[in-house]
Amino acid sequence: MNIQGQDVWVIASIGVVTADLPQGNDLAGVLRQNANKGCRSCTISKDSFTDFTQDIALTSRYHHLTDSEFALISAETVISQKKQLSRKYGLKLQPNILDELKRERYLQTPQDIYHVTAGKIGRLLKLTCELFSQEGENDFIKTWKDFEKPKTWSRIPNPISHRESFMMSDYLRLAIIMPFILNRFLKITSLKNNEAKNIQQRTGASRINLVKNIIITCWVHIAKTMSMVFKSKFTINSYEELQQSLKEEMNILPKVFSEFVNLPNLHVSVHLLMHAKTYGTLINTQCGIKEMVHRVFKAMVPGQIARILN
Repeated sequence: MNIQGQDVWVIASIGVVTADLPQGNDLAGVLRQNANKGCRSCTISKDSFTDFTQDIALTSRYHHLTDSEFALISAETVISQKKQLSRKYGLKLQPNILDELKRERYLQTPQDIYHVTAGKIGRLLKLTCELFSQEGENDFIKTWKDFEKPKTWSRIPNPISHRESFMMSDYLRLAIIMPFILNRFLKITSLKNNEAKNIQQRTGASRINLVKNIIITCWVHIAKTMSMVFKSKFTINSYEELQQSLKEEMNILPKVFSEFVNLPNLHVSVHLLMHAKTYGTLINTQCGIKEMVHRVFKAMVPGQIARILN
């Protein structure tokens, strides 16, 4: 290309690919999260997803090794053998089309904190609301309505009756204020007795009255982790704080709620420190902007998603 009378080389290349969990796996050529090895960053079995003690350097996926594994899959002529190798390595039958370009398929397809964090908060909200007795629901709604929220926030739907209509940004905002809301009203009678006993048994709490504190602690940890992953600046100490927050969150959530055991969204925490150090911060590779733009486009064309034609 000639620029101001001088011939220059212009090279276009991929910097980073942002995607949610399923789409990111597709772009990296890895099977979906329900497969035995369904993480695009490592080869850990799904039965050990929330084990924070594993050797990540040993189990991580590496571009050159995956090239060899794809070659072995491609060399097989029998489809059943291809599928067997595919399951063994946790890879698709064929590489993604982006592999035609020069790229590092794993480092350049990092995990997205926006979807991951909102997913964890959404699950914790659902589980927390299911713990409430009728008294607990009534007290929560009253406290929710009376709680003063920042005026710059858009209206957040009722978490009890309308949480299915939450946007991801609603989940993130809710996580900020949820520990304070629970601390205002939550008592042992706010919880279903059998659910409180289950949590007491899972956590080894000495008294059932401590269960309410454990639930609040879960929300404190998830709020603290959220504040760390969305930091705009990192120092050496910040990276250490990030790792500690992720570790504490992964320890407490599966311990209190069985639904968090080996959850793919929680397993991603194992890899976030590497992504943060690779790209400086985690917000440099998150999908939040894309989701907000998508929301604007949907608002511009209401009712155009589907139309019944006679």
